[in-house]
Amino acid sequence: MLEVAEDTCTTCGSPQVVTKRKPKNYKYGVATFSAGMLGIGLILELLVVDLIWIYAVFLASMLSAGQFVIPKGLRGLARLRLDQHFLMTSASFGAMIIGAPAEGAAVMFLFYISILLEEKAEDKVREEIQALVELEPPSVTIKVNGTEICTSPEDVRKGTILIVRPGNQIGLDGIINRGATSVNQSSITGESLPIPKSVGDQVYAGTINQEGYIEVEVTEESNTTVLSKIIELVDESRRNRAPTEKAISRFSVIYTPIVVFFAIFVAMIAILQGLSITAATYRGLTLLVISCPCAFAVSIPVSMVSAIAGSARNGILVKGAIFVEQMSKTGVVAFDKTGTLTEGVLSVKDVCLHNDYSRDQVLSTAASIETMSEHPIGRALIEATNRENVETSQASDFLSIPGRGVVGQMGEMKYLVGNRRLLLDNRVPLDAEEVHNCGAGTMVYVANKAEHLGTIILSDTLRPGTKQTIQKLEEMGIHTVMLTGDSDNVAREIAEEIGVDDYRAELLPEQKVDLIKELKKKGITLMVGDGINDTPALAAADVGIAMGAVASDAAIEAADVALMEEDLTKIPELILKSRKTMQVVRQNVATSLTVKAVTGILASVGIMTLWMAIGVGDMGLTFLVIANALRLARKK
Repeated sequence: MLEVAEDTCTTCGSPQVVTKRKPKNYKYGVATFSAGMLGIGLILELLVVDLIWIYAVFLASMLSAGQFVIPKGLRGLARLRLDQHFLMTSASFGAMIIGAPAEGAAVMFLFYISILLEEKAEDKVREEIQALVELEPPSVTIKVNGTEICTSPEDVRKGTILIVRPGNQIGLDGIINRGATSVNQSSITGESLPIPKSVGDQVYAGTINQEGYIEVEVTEESNTTVLSKIIELVDESRRNRAPTEKAISRFSVIYTPIVVFFAIFVAMIAILQGLSITAATYRGLTLLVISCPCAFAVSIPVSMVSAIAGSARNGILVKGAIFVEQMSKTGVVAFDKTGTLTEGVLSVKDVCLHNDYSRDQVLSTAASIETMSEHPIGRALIEATNRENVETSQASDFLSIPGRGVVGQMGEMKYLVGNRRLLLDNRVPLDAEEVHNCGAGTMVYVANKAEHLGTIILSDTLRPGTKQTIQKLEEMGIHTVMLTGDSDNVAREIAEEIGVDDYRAELLPEQKVDLIKELKKKGITLMVGDGINDTPALAAADVGIAMGAVASDAAIEAADVALMEEDLTKIPELILKSRKTMQVVRQNVATSLTVKAVTGILASVGIMTLWMAIGVGDMGLTFLVIANALRLARKK
């Protein structure tokens, strides 16, 4: 039932109509009534009241709780698909028939409590997803013809200007076109520190503007924001079940009929041993209750979804339980180099000098010519001269030669800046041995028409955390491989610097795919890439992991796992989380089967009562495995 109320817009203060849904307390009311009837029945038994009244009170307790159990049990019987609802229905009615109404009511009541526990666990996981949903504010402030209007995010279209004041959530994805601030993006990327943002920077729905007033031009509508994609994929991941989860489901289907047969067998053996039909039936019913598979059946899905939801809150989007299980068995991690292990930004590593020229002369000449170029090499050279306070000159007659480099005039001299082929084409003398001794990296030759001035060695900048990530994976016993299209000498130097076990260089995209297939023979293989150029290799791996997916829709779609920010240290963290998840799954299954085996044996020889069976073997055990599983939902 809905209740209409008037409230105030959270961002602009204007009145708005909202609806509030009353909490559903019916099931808890049923539990309270059933418990009350059970307690009254026990008191009447102590007072030795007429048996008919005792039965009536216990029956009321059983049927009130049983309204959520008995119909499902009967439908399962009609379809010949016996489940835990059938087991508990049989045990409760059986206890009533043999003159144990208190136990019959207790079985149904306590089983109903275990159902509520399961629902509570599912609600906890749904709350994790709902917490993501609630990151999008219920209203946003937009700018229309110079005035501010408060509206719903669903009504805002691309190109609209959002007004976001300090402390407010950003309602939609967009680009800042006015103002500067810092933004808390932890809800999307897991990054704990605020990120500085200014004009031209991207911001995302669900993040928090911490400091300054900003205006944002909307680039994505509410159903296509990064946040909406995360929510949708986390929700879908619950249906993408792991092999272990599927195996347990198949086991449960054949398990219950076997249990029913075994319970009948135990009762018959008890009769043959001289027990009365009532005592033998009681023993069989106790075994039915103990054998209820709900504890280990619920433990796996709750564990998996808890882990997935917890990872999403930490900036790691896993698309299904199957990938959690796969990652827990990881034997090989393959990394793309450029943009993954490195930032894809060239920097000057060294300058090799020739013919008595100085470092400043070589850098100044190269940067002066490259000032007129937009090539990444040019930007690296200019950055180096700025950093080292090297003066540059004005060049003229600039000419870019594709595949070779650039040529320019300074004063009366023409200078060449480019690769080895550029110098050879212009017949500039080169000392091959001297150049070879310069070291490894991307070589930029600087020369005039007469002689070779020097060789600038560029290298890609390692991404922060690269070495720590490789080291951690090695400590975990995982084989690491670097894949790149770069030359062998560049790849070898990077591989040695970061400490990977192996590297493969000069690879075309299709060769990366072939190599991934080869690596999969050694064990479960993860491929880590930037999500766009590496899409074929990501798809070929057992698990494809895309980095920096917050900036790329294609990355979220292409990969099995998406790291919302470019943080390599999350790779070992993710594998450890997967291992912990499967450890919890194994703990829950082993605990469930062990407890049920022990209590089943005790029930078979008549030591366990129905009270003990439901309290220990069902409800207590269910509570234990759910509590263990929900630990995985915690944000790191």
